[in-house]
This record gives sequence, structure tokens and C-alpha cells, in this order.
Amino acid sequence: MVFLDTPNNFSLKLENILFDNNFAKFGDSLVNFLYNSAIYESTKNLQGVKVWDQCLAEACRNSPLRSYIGGRKNAGELGDAVEAFLGYLYIKNSLVLPEMIATLSRFIRNNIDLYPKNERKLCSIAFSHLINYYCEKNDISA
Repeated sequence: MVFLDTPNNFSLKLENILFDNNFAKFGDSLVNFLYNSAIYESTKNLQGVKVWDQCLAEACRNSPLRSYIGGRKNAGELGDAVEAFLGYLYIKNSLVLPEMIATLSRFIRNNIDLYPKNERKLCSIAFSHLINYYCEKNDISA
């Protein structure tokens, strides 16, 4: 069982964070901002895409978060878990935002051959990379 400290210095179980609708709603906007910022940093191409649920679901399946979700979940539910996790990390420490963008940007630049012809794949593996980075940083394992 993994516990993470909250901004108010009490612990929440990771499972509770991943299923928290408020973290997910906040994280939805955050994920879109992160991705579009990283694309701009990497390509200087302004866009305003909504990150696809399937991309976040694939990223979740390729991370330790998947083992905390349990059961059969659809792409929307897996995507919400990713959004909740990243939303929680931002709320816990807002200074992490530049680090999140830089991490995604570096990955996108290193895989720029996928942009724009296979942007969904790029998005999926970029978020897999980001989630795995923060899982490792927070001692979250499968």
C-alpha cells in the first residue's frame, strides 16, 4: 500500500488519489496544458489539442499505476487515473510544473520523428515516460 503526503501533511492512499474525481477534473486541464506546452517547447508549433483518453489509458497500462487500479477499466477511467495522479502531484508541489513540461519536451524532442504523422503514439509514449518518471521519483512500483 502506497501513501503519499498531501499539501496539508496527511497521507492519502494512492488508490484514493487515482479515483478522486476532483483530482481527475483538475488533472484534465493540467494534462492538456502540459502536452500543448511541451509540443510548443519542442516544435515551436502552437496548438490546443485535447489529449486523447486512449493515449492516457495506454500510458497508464505501461506504468506502475495500473496495478493500483484493479479490475477491468475502460480508457476513460484509466485516463482519469492518470489525470488524478498528475493533478495531485501539481497540487502537492506546484513547482513541479516546469519540471513536468521539461520532461515531456525532452522526450518529444528525442522522438520528434513521430510528430505530426503519429502524434497519438508520441503522446502516449511521452506520458508513459512522464508517469514512470514520477512513479520512480515517489517510490511507486507495480
